[in-house]
Amino acid sequence: MRQKFFFSLISILIIFTYTGTALAESILQINDFQPSKLSERKLIWPNWRVPSSMKRPGLKDDLIYPDWFEGVWDVTSQIESDQNQKPIFHSAKFIHNTSGDLIADREYNTKSYALSTKTGGFLSVKNDPKSPNRQFAKLTEDRYLETKIIGRLQEKIDNNIFITDELMLQILHTPVFSRVSQVETLTEFKKCGSNQNDDMNLSDFNICGEQFQSIYNQPGQNMISLPIKIEKSKLILRKTNDD
Repeated sequence: MRQKFFFSLISILIIFTYTGTALAESILQINDFQPSKLSERKLIWPNWRVPSSMKRPGLKDDLIYPDWFEGVWDVTSQIESDQNQKPIFHSAKFIHNTSGDLIADREYNTKSYALSTKTGGFLSVKNDPKSPNRQFAKLTEDRYLETKIIGRLQEKIDNNIFITDELMLQILHTPVFSRVSQVETLTEFKKCGSNQNDDMNLSDFNICGEQFQSIYNQPGQNMISLPIKIEKSKLILRKTNDD
């Protein structure tokens, strides 16, 4: 669904060289005003199918965040469709890797979120030391949850908006069976003022997010893979006070 437009212009005859150049410039100008692929994906939610054109990350590839995510944040997460459910408060950390890129501290963030929800019988979590795209969580009752990212796209719209989309396999291992599902999570992050709608202080801002999540059956189970569960959440990230 994303990455489905590829443009190429081929000039074969000299007589069309000028016309071809002008046409190319016109197409590039039109492209400049096209909405981003992930913005389009967001607009059609919840009418999603499993994305077929998402880029598969390499073994060492990670999701790279803009510099304005750096540090530790207090996160408030509220499921939009369930106002009776209390918001989840947890912590998120973004750090530089050995290459100098800003990445999420996935192990820290997963632990913080899981412990804050107090559901699912979470005991511990470990990243795969060979890849940032794989993680293992130990649960109660001799259960394990294996998560592997199999698709990813990210777009920096401008210096204030950042959109990510990840498709992952989740495999729940129990002593009796293993259950496989696919989970897609698209999140649009925006810089926002301290009261979400206030004008931003460039050196002091929150990050507001809309998160869209769909759960699908395991790959190959259906010809057309429609979500079996959808969920939309609002996120607010406030910089942690170090005092």
